[in-house]
Amino acid sequence: LPRVVLDTNLLVSYLLTQGKTISRIIAHWANGDIEVVVSPAIMEELVEVVRRPRLSRQMAVDPQILIDLLSSEALHTQSNLAFPGASRDPKGDKFLACAVEGAADYIVTGDADLLSLGKFHTVQIVRPAEFVQLLIAAEGAE
Repeated sequence: LPRVVLDTNLLVSYLLTQGKTISRIIAHWANGDIEVVVSPAIMEELVEVVRRPRLSRQMAVDPQILIDLLSSEALHTQSNLAFPGASRDPKGDKFLACAVEGAADYIVTGDADLLSLGKFHTVQIVRPAEFVQLLIAAEGAE
């Protein structure tokens, strides 16, 4: 199974909009087609962001459901690795560290600083729509 690190912004966007692309990625996860990898830093950031009063009022989905799902169903890294300065934006470094430590195949993000890397170690960094296309192609190949 492909292992994937999902950017916090994508997860928040799913909670806010239930957008088609991120919803498809979450559905693939629910169907067992991919494995999602998270780190303590990513979980912490997600919890912090969804608790912001301005955002919590706009949620289309109860964020606790996603947090519980990530807590119980995702693969958790220990955060033993760090790559300070690997990304132009220090906030992106935690995704790179999580992906390498969790032996992820992909980081799925809309973040330009991460996308500009294209690849980090053996991890491909792709946009959500591109990742959905890869999943569709993989299904067709089965």
